[in-house]
Amino acid sequence: MKAFLIPGSGEDLKSRDYAAVLKMYKSLGYEPHFVPVNWNYRTIDDWIEQVEAEIPPKEIQNSLLSGFSFGSMIALGLAAKTNPEKLLLFSLSPYFKEDFPLAHEYTKWAGKRRVKTFKSFSMNVLAEKVNSPTMIFIGKKEIDKYKDMEIRSRTAHQKLGKSELIVVSDVGHDVSDPKYIEAIRGTLQR
Repeated sequence: MKAFLIPGSGEDLKSRDYAAVLKMYKSLGYEPHFVPVNWNYRTIDDWIEQVEAEIPPKEIQNSLLSGFSFGSMIALGLAAKTNPEKLLLFSLSPYFKEDFPLAHEYTKWAGKRRVKTFKSFSMNVLAEKVNSPTMIFIGKKEIDKYKDMEIRSRTAHQKLGKSELIVVSDVGHDVSDPKYIEAIRGTLQR
C-alpha cells in the first residue's frame, strides 16, 4: 500500500527530516511518497486541488494518507472526498471555520484571501464525510504551548467517527522528532 505524506505550510522535503517519516513507512512495508505542495499565493482549496491533480482519487482511496500541520488539513479535505484506507493527521492546524475568530498573530501571516477560505473550510462538514480509520497525533509540548491546537485535535477526535487521539510525550510541533516517529510506528504496528 502507498503511504502519502503532505508537508506543513511553506515546507518541502528538506525543510525538516520528512525523509525519516518516509523511511519509517517503508520499514513497515508501505510504499512511501512525499507530496510536494506549491504554497505561494495559494489557499486551502488550491492546495487540495494541487494534490488531487498529483494523485488520482483511486490511489488515495487505497492508501495511507498523512499530513503534518497544514498538510493535515489538506489530507483531511482529501479524505472527505476519497476515504483512504488510513488517515493520519499530525499536529492538525486550528484554521477551520469553527476555530475562528483566531488571534491576530495567527491570521496576520495568512492574508485576507487565505483567511476567507479557512473561514469556509468546516471541520464539521468534513468529519461527516470521512469514514476512514483516523489517527490524530499531537505533541504534549504543542498542547502546553498552543491551547487552540489541543482544542482542535480533541474536537476532531470527537467529530471523526473512527478516530484515535495520540498525545506524544516530550514532543513539540515536529513530526520528524524521533519520539513522534516512534509513536506513529507503534500505532501503525498495532
